[in-house]
Amino acid sequence: MADNKGRIIFLEHYLLDHADEDHPITTENLIEALAEKGYSANRNTIHSDIEALKAEGIQVAGVRVGNAKGYYVRNRPFRISELKALIDSVSSSQFVPERNSNAMIRRLAEMAPERYRKDLIATAFCADRIKTDSPVAFAALDAINKAIKRYKKISFQYVDYLPTKEEILRHNKKKYVVSPYALLWNDGRYYVPSYDPEKEKIVSYRVDRMRNVVLMNETADRRLPYNPVEYSKKVLWMFDGDIEEKDVVLVAENKHLISLIDRFGEDIPTGVVDEQHIRVTVRVIPSYTFFSWVFQFGGGIRVAGPANVKVDYEEMLRKVMERQQ
Repeated sequence: MADNKGRIIFLEHYLLDHADEDHPITTENLIEALAEKGYSANRNTIHSDIEALKAEGIQVAGVRVGNAKGYYVRNRPFRISELKALIDSVSSSQFVPERNSNAMIRRLAEMAPERYRKDLIATAFCADRIKTDSPVAFAALDAINKAIKRYKKISFQYVDYLPTKEEILRHNKKKYVVSPYALLWNDGRYYVPSYDPEKEKIVSYRVDRMRNVVLMNETADRRLPYNPVEYSKKVLWMFDGDIEEKDVVLVAENKHLISLIDRFGEDIPTGVVDEQHIRVTVRVIPSYTFFSWVFQFGGGIRVAGPANVKVDYEEMLRKVMERQQ
């Protein structure tokens, strides 16, 4: 019985490591592989073992391979394309330190059949992305995740940098105490939208800039409603400062509608200005990061209102021009 159990476990691992829909393993090849590991098997035991795997919920598919029968596992945890997407996400993430990134990529690649692993790992290192050097990011992430699930507050200190690139704790090593709502992934970084009692609003903090994160016993205060989708639309790239959100009217060339939809979703209110332009209204926090998003279109998208937001945008542009001189 113990030999049978070991044989079945080896068979499952062998199918996962060597077979897929395009490369099923024949019965004869399975018998040979088992023999190399010291397990005796024949066509009947292979059939019996396959049925035992199926009984445990493992979807082993049987197909014809020429005149023989072949097998592969249909319900793999991830398709190759999905593993590729996950590996690329880890590789391009600024949040994940390089040493952690390399280890995670290898573990993800091991979930693919052996023949794909080398290429999955090789292509992952093509991304030339700046990585954080913070050794505490994952520890902070763990504490924050526990706080969110347990409905608790967290305390932490926040990092700034001197001109020498030396880290310095912001506001004389101040300890922030906030109530986290969620973890948001944005442009390769993790952010923590949290209710800040001092500012009486939801503020986002970058996880890789948080230090000495402590999970507190105090119950979280989430007095303000929070919708992650709507919040990410309003707070471009998570830098909001102390500015209140507003309905901002943008006038854009028709060709930029796709960029507006990509940024704000298909449900944004739109109207026709003329044959070349549309008008959209977006609910955002009109900070410098929002203005920089508008600026990248070189006038193809412009702020049309309200008047005070338009003035703020023009003032930012004026300051930039003055400093260029």
